[in-house]
Amino acid sequence: MGRVTSRDVAREAGVSQTTVSFVLNGKDEHGIAAETRRLVLETADRLGYVPSGIGRAMRKGRGQVVLCVIPDLPVAEAMEQFKLTLGASLAEAGYACVYLHHAKPTVPLAQTWQHIQPAIVVAFGSLPPSDARTLKQAGIPLLEGVLAPENARMTGLNQEDVGRLQVEHLAARGHRRIGFAALDDPRESPFCPPRLKGARRACRDLGLPAPKVVDLRYSQESASAAVTKWTRGTNPVTAVAAFNDLLALAILASCRTQDITVPDDLALIGVDDLPIASLAVPALTTIAMDLTAIAVSLTTTVLSLIDKGAPATPADPAAILTLVQRDTT
Repeated sequence: MGRVTSRDVAREAGVSQTTVSFVLNGKDEHGIAAETRRLVLETADRLGYVPSGIGRAMRKGRGQVVLCVIPDLPVAEAMEQFKLTLGASLAEAGYACVYLHHAKPTVPLAQTWQHIQPAIVVAFGSLPPSDARTLKQAGIPLLEGVLAPENARMTGLNQEDVGRLQVEHLAARGHRRIGFAALDDPRESPFCPPRLKGARRACRDLGLPAPKVVDLRYSQESASAAVTKWTRGTNPVTAVAAFNDLLALAILASCRTQDITVPDDLALIGVDDLPIASLAVPALTTIAMDLTAIAVSLTTTVLSLIDKGAPATPADPAAILTLVQRDTT
C-alpha cells in the first residue's frame, strides 16, 4: 500500500477532503462538529496518516528538519556517538536531524534542500560558495564550520584543551620528555593539529622540551616504528600523548611486542574514552568528552539562528573534558 493521503482519510471517514484538511490542520473557525472532528482524527490514526513534510513546511514557511552536512571524515566511534547525541538533543527541541555525507559533491546541494525544506543547514565543514549563496537566496539559515577550531564556541569544545590536558597529566606524573602520536590523515585536520598545538603550548608553559611528534597510521607497522623512534637513541621519551584511543591502543600493542613495559618504561594517554580503552591490559588512561554537553551547546546555537530571539548558551569548556586515569600512566 502506498502512502496514505488526506483523500484516503476523507473517503474512509465519509467526509470531504476540505473537512479533513481543516481538522488535521487544527482550524477551529469553520464550525466543524465535534463528532466529525473526532471521526476524522480516529480515521487518520487508524490508517496511519502522516502529514506531508513539504506541505507543512510551505504552510509554516520552514520545515522542522535540521540538515547537517558532513564533510569527508574518517568513520570513528566518537563522531558517530556525537551525531546520535546531537540528533536526540534536536529532537527534544522538536526538530528532526538529517545527516548528509557530502565529501565529493556531484550535484548542487540545492537539489537536496529543495526537497527537504530544512529549517537550517548546519555544515560541519564549509560549503561551496554557490551552495551558500543559494541558501541565502532561499532565506534558509546556514551555520558553517562547526568543527573549525576558530568556532569552538559553538560546541564549547576547544581541541587545544585536549592536548593541553594530556601533557599536564603526564607532567604531573613526573614525565619531562613527552612524545605526541599524530594521525597521518588530512581528514582529521579539524582535530589532530589543534590537539598537537595544545600539547606544544602546554610543554612550553611547563618549561618542558617540545613534544617529539611522530605521524602514525592505523597499522601495526606504523605503531611499531613510532615506538622505536620514541624509545631508542638519545633522549628517549618516557610518555606519549596519543591523538586518540585507537592510536594509543596500537602503541600499547607495539610496546608489548618490543618488551617495553607500560607505564614503567613508557606511559601512555589517549582521547575519547572508548569502551575498549577500559578493557585493554593495562587499562588505558584517556580524556573523556561530555558529548551531551557538546550537543546541547550546538543545539542552542542552531535554535538561536532559527529563532532570532532564542539565546545561544555555550557549554562550560571546563566541564566538557574529564581525565580518566587508569593503568597506563
